[in-house]
Amino acid sequence: MTSKYFLAVLAVSTIGLGACSSTLPPGHYEDKTTSTNAHGTKTTTAKETDVYYDENGRKQVRTETETTRDPKGLFNKQTTKTVRSTN
Repeated sequence: MTSKYFLAVLAVSTIGLGACSSTLPPGHYEDKTTSTNAHGTKTTTAKETDVYYDENGRKQVRTETETTRDPKGLFNKQTTKTVRSTN
């Protein structure tokens, strides 16, 4: 029961974080998190968000996310990079 509640809270908070980027004031924001699961896989997520107004006065949000997964063992590190722009 507790794990279902945790997953529901996690899903809602993730959706909320995506919505918050459009309400941020103009500027540059950075966030970095690191976690390790029970199997020893280390996951690091670095997120950079730029909020600015374009030449027409419209608010622009550019988010760059880089996720690195490093399971135990040699030569098996994976890095994924995504860039998302909204207007």
